[in-house]
Amino acid sequence: MRLRDLEITLESMKRLDEYDIALEQYPTPAPIAASVLYAAELEHKDIKNKIVCDLGCGDGIFAIGAAKLGASKVIGIDVQSKALKVSQMNSRMFGTDDTVDWVLGDVSSIQLCCPIDTVVSNPPFGVKNRGADLRFLKTAISIADVVYSMHLAGDKNRAFLSKEIEKLGARVTQIETFQFPIGRLFEHHRKEKHLVDVDLYRICIKERE
Repeated sequence: MRLRDLEITLESMKRLDEYDIALEQYPTPAPIAASVLYAAELEHKDIKNKIVCDLGCGDGIFAIGAAKLGASKVIGIDVQSKALKVSQMNSRMFGTDDTVDWVLGDVSSIQLCCPIDTVVSNPPFGVKNRGADLRFLKTAISIADVVYSMHLAGDKNRAFLSKEIEKLGARVTQIETFQFPIGRLFEHHRKEKHLVDVDLYRICIKERE
C-alpha cells in the first residue's frame, strides 16, 4: 500500500463526535497517522508481520492503519467505551476485524496475554492532567520492544522525557518534530485550527534490542 493510499483510507474513517478535555483527546489527523505508520514500516520494518498496540486508540486510526500495512495482529486499548464503539465500527468498515482486537482499560493497569513488538501512541500531552504522558510512556516501554510516541515539542520537555526514558531502561533512537493541527474541539478553543509543535519519539527498549 502506498502512503497516499493509506492516507486516503484513514481519511474516510468515522471520527468521534465529541471529545473529553479531561482525557486530552486530540484526534490524530489521517495524514500524520499515515506518515508515522508508513515511516515506521519503510525505515525500520516495525509494522508488517508485527504485533502492534495502539495505546489510547480513540477511534482506532493507528490500529486500523497498522492492520492495513500488514501487521499480523493489532490491539487497540482505550479507557472510553464510546471511543471503542467507533473503533469497532471503523474496523468492520475496513475489514480488519480478524486482525484487530479492542480492549477497554486504563493504561496504568492493562494486562496483555501476548508480547507486543511495536506500540504506536498519541497520548495525552499532560497539560490538563500532569504526568499523563509519562504514564503512557511507562506502560508502552513495559510491554513493547519499540515505541512510537507523540509529545509536546520543546527543549525542556525533550530533555525531561529523554532522561525518564533512560531511567525506564530504554533509549531514544529518533525524534521528528512536526506541526499537529488541533481543531475547535472545546469551548475555550477560539481558533478554527491551532498548530502545536509535536515531537514523535522512536524508543527502543535496551534489554530487548
